Amino acid sequence: MTATADTDIGRRLITAYLDAVGSLDVSAIPGLFHEDGVLDIPYAPEGIPARLRGRAAIAEFYSGLPDLVTPMNFASYRINELDVPGEFVAEYTSDASVRTTGLPYRNTYIARVTVRGDRIARFAEFFDPIPLVVALGGTVTPAGS
Repeated sequence: MTATADTDIGRRLITAYLDAVGSLDVSAIPGLFHEDGVLDIPYAPEGIPARLRGRAAIAEFYSGLPDLVTPMNFASYRINELDVPGEFVAEYTSDASVRTTGLPYRNTYIARVTVRGDRIARFAEFFDPIPLVVALGGTVTPAGS
């Protein structure tokens, strides 16, 4: 396969993932990952796992998402390939609300994505956890306030 074909596959996989999560098509998500694929959410607030390994764990995690939020409406995709083949950075936004609180949840994300062949090997998503905590009904108050 050529570098251009690999780049196209990577971009299509990342777009398919963002479209599936953004529309809460949770059944489509696990098949985009390798069997041993990894989902990393390093800045996840307490109660949300920071790392999931394997399709089954990823499927279980996403199965609960429709109960938590309205469609994420991911938008403004910017997907760039890095110098290392199969490595990408994606930037995107969300516009949703949390079902239990009715509060809006909007955020901006950056993801580092590793694609091997025709599947995602690793998707590491970085976002500001404060808007999520607030949308879940929590507060973040600086010390001494």
